[in-house]
Amino acid sequence: MRKDEYHLNVLDKSLDKFYSAGLMIEDNVQEGVSHIKDDLLLTLSHTGLPDKYNPWRDSAAALPFDMRHFPTYLRVVEYISRSDASCLLALPGTSLACRAVQMLGSDAQQELFFSRFLTQPSWTFFAVSEPEIGSDAASITTRLDSGKQGLTLTGSKMFIGGAQIASIGLVFARHGDRTRLIMVEPKQAPEAIAIEPLAAYGLAGAGLSRITFDAFPVRSEHILGLTTSPLRQGMNALTQVFEKHRPLVAAMALGTARGFLETLARENSHENDLWRQYHSLHDRLMEVGEHFQQQRSRVWQTSQIKRQATAFVERVAHRLPHVLPTEYWVNQPALMKRYRDAFAFEYMEGTSHIQLLNGWRGFLAGKEQ
Repeated sequence: MRKDEYHLNVLDKSLDKFYSAGLMIEDNVQEGVSHIKDDLLLTLSHTGLPDKYNPWRDSAAALPFDMRHFPTYLRVVEYISRSDASCLLALPGTSLACRAVQMLGSDAQQELFFSRFLTQPSWTFFAVSEPEIGSDAASITTRLDSGKQGLTLTGSKMFIGGAQIASIGLVFARHGDRTRLIMVEPKQAPEAIAIEPLAAYGLAGAGLSRITFDAFPVRSEHILGLTTSPLRQGMNALTQVFEKHRPLVAAMALGTARGFLETLARENSHENDLWRQYHSLHDRLMEVGEHFQQQRSRVWQTSQIKRQATAFVERVAHRLPHVLPTEYWVNQPALMKRYRDAFAFEYMEGTSHIQLLNGWRGFLAGKEQ
């Protein structure tokens, strides 16, 4: 594939900022994000917002490629990640929470959630994982209680991205015998919520935190999906939201791997076998993207590409210390940072054993139809 075949080279000037911003984010996410400020990158990071709430919609229409076309979206994410996937995670704009609100939210809920994007850069969070049970959503203990004072949210969430600077987010909690997604604005009751930053080995741009809720007040109109079909609530809703995000994680992992391969090529180590694997996985990712575009995605294919891409970037990263001289590492702090990033994709949107289970179940379900 030629570098400019899809006009992605228009991004190159903007991506120059990612080198220094990526290092800043290691110490201070907000400082790094403020350094990135770039109209083109912000246009891309807001892809997927409803048009009426997207302040960059006119800029998006002027791009030489159509970000509404999901395979193109994946190409752009992969291309940007060749420079720094961590910076991509730190940008404001579209997120898991945004997709969930679009899918489940009423008009009033969407207005509350999305209107802030029109006036200022906005971050959100999506809180599912918990300290004791990880990402096993079926076993969550965070609960929404009913009492004399109304509805309150109590429990802890772990490894939640973006919460430190988010103005609103979604929390997955148990309400009686059902699970619900609840909109939460931390500033509405700061005394009932604690957000603790967590140290990150890789992908620091995610800004991971632990969130603790202590009888956080909730209004019934902030519970998503109350009037939608049960098939679109709880676990089913989570599955649909995560499924479309997994190809994006795969794209970030492949882009990071491509960046490593280009570094090796500059040192005259061309790694032909790894390049063949990269192109094969890239083609497979585009196929998955096309299935989403045509609304005929398959869970097993989505889980498979996420698992394969994360395994591949780790394989390429393991090759680097065997080829690059020691002094190269000393003089390339950004490379060392991206090396650490390579091993963090595994933990985004489900680890490999979860993807294997998802893939097997989805494959069997497809065979039975």
